[in-house]
Amino acid sequence: MGAEKKWLFTLFSGAFITFLIFLSFITGFSSPYYYAFPPHKQFAPTVNHGPGHPPSFAYYISGSRGDGERLFRLLLAVYHPRNRYLLHISADGSDEERLRLGAAVKSMPAVRAFGNVDVIGKPDPNTYMGSTNIAAILRAAAILLKVDGGWDWFITLSAMDYPLITQDDLSHVFSSIRRDLNFIDHTSDLGWKE
Repeated sequence: MGAEKKWLFTLFSGAFITFLIFLSFITGFSSPYYYAFPPHKQFAPTVNHGPGHPPSFAYYISGSRGDGERLFRLLLAVYHPRNRYLLHISADGSDEERLRLGAAVKSMPAVRAFGNVDVIGKPDPNTYMGSTNIAAILRAAAILLKVDGGWDWFITLSAMDYPLITQDDLSHVFSSIRRDLNFIDHTSDLGWKE
């Protein structure tokens, strides 16, 4: 009788372990984003801003109806953890398109970790020929200053734009420029022409 019980114990143990492995694959236990024991402290990314650190940029990326996928592609092209981003689909776009864009943004692990991308929920009407474009840009700058004022330079892009240099290269170029430089005052100094 003892040999039969050992054989049954081995059979049931093997079946139980096989069942647990099968169950773990079904439920995603083997996923790299799943932790059997959650960490005590949530990962808190720190990005230092200010003098002595590389500059950071605030991006206002805007588009109109049908530009959701292009906005997301552009965000992927210019994304950097040091920067702040505000995405805007104008009033002619649908709420569903804004929700899809927001879901795509939230699906990025880096965005979830650094929390530096926002999508405007209440859109502004926007035409590129009138003053509504300037009003939308000023509103975006105000929102970005209110959300996080740690950035040094403000850049506006439309869904039709695409970057020609990487964010690290852009940061390197702007590292040599004084952060209190006003380009309007700097470029309007026409004394040398007199």
